[in-house]
Amino acid sequence: MAYDTDDIIEKRRRRHRQHTFRNILIFLLLACFCVFLYLQRDAWIPKLEGIGSRYETVTQNDGELAEGNFPLTISNASGYQAAIVSDTLFLLHDAYLDVYSIHGDAEDSRQHAFQNASMCAADGKYVLVYEREGSSFRVDTKSKNVYSKTVDEDIISGVISSSGSVALITESSSYACSIVVYDNTGKRIYQRDCTERVIDIAFHDDDEGCYFTMIDAESGVIQSTVHSILFEQVDIQWTGLPLETLVVKSGVTSDNTLCIIGNSACAYYNSGGALLSSYTYTGTLVSASVENGKAALLIADDQQREISLILMNGFANDPTIVSVDMSASYLTVTDGDAIVMSDDNITSYSFSGTAIATVALDGSYDSFLKQDGYVLLLGYNQIDRVDFKE
Repeated sequence: MAYDTDDIIEKRRRRHRQHTFRNILIFLLLACFCVFLYLQRDAWIPKLEGIGSRYETVTQNDGELAEGNFPLTISNASGYQAAIVSDTLFLLHDAYLDVYSIHGDAEDSRQHAFQNASMCAADGKYVLVYEREGSSFRVDTKSKNVYSKTVDEDIISGVISSSGSVALITESSSYACSIVVYDNTGKRIYQRDCTERVIDIAFHDDDEGCYFTMIDAESGVIQSTVHSILFEQVDIQWTGLPLETLVVKSGVTSDNTLCIIGNSACAYYNSGGALLSSYTYTGTLVSASVENGKAALLIADDQQREISLILMNGFANDPTIVSVDMSASYLTVTDGDAIVMSDDNITSYSFSGTAIATVALDGSYDSFLKQDGYVLLLGYNQIDRVDFKE
């Protein structure tokens, strides 16, 4: 039987073309499917993360209150303030600044004469206590009062850096306000008169300057504008683009990236003043915290009756959003985690949105402080402590 060689070759070519076409078609379908998955990633990635989180272990702390020196009871507790610095609890109340160990041991009690005292602390070893609507302030460490001073005008607010530099916003007879800066020995190193109200200050990471935020109203809309200054220069280093929000908190990273949190927006600026990213939210800002560029917000949606935990890990675009208990009222960012307090528990979250650890609460508390494996629970007139292992 004879075979037509040309016909055989043509059939082989046809099969080869069909096979090639099928492979190309399969490749195109897979490529289209991958593109589809990428475009829809906001919908399916959280679901996969949610499935995975069901099998992750959340550390359950027993919630047993510490005994011994606890609870710490505050007499005439109206408006007491607490901060942890250098593994030490500073407690400001009445006419005293009391110092305790993390285990509740009384270490020192220092008297002050401020009528309307406020306390501010930062990572490091220093605490600032100042007299709001008065002219006095002081800087303390756990071992001593470093110095006490007065300024020319009444103090509106103040901040302290990790190395002990102090920046005060004061009243001014000729301007909207003034900024006065002192080094950690109490020497005045900078002063600036401001034509608009300053509502926030954050030191540069190297303490050689600071960022300050001024507010004004444009066509009835509040705008916040960030400025950067160097203490050795007269002129402003740079001015950022205005944001339509009222800034309530700010933080600076080790590379001088600035994060500002407002009542309706959050933004990041680089050390040169460029706006890196921003995020706008609706609802009511319940609580906010920022540490080394990691920002966390509690936003209440009154119409939907829900509260969302919004997590921004160094940038504001595409934040992680987690639904939390409707009673959530306070949060802080510490050691790289966001820790949220609600009526009956405190829960920590990673910035991927995964719950890490929790402890049940049996009592009424307004806020808390975390140090190492402990949480100090701040109530109306007493402070309790519970273990909080993560």
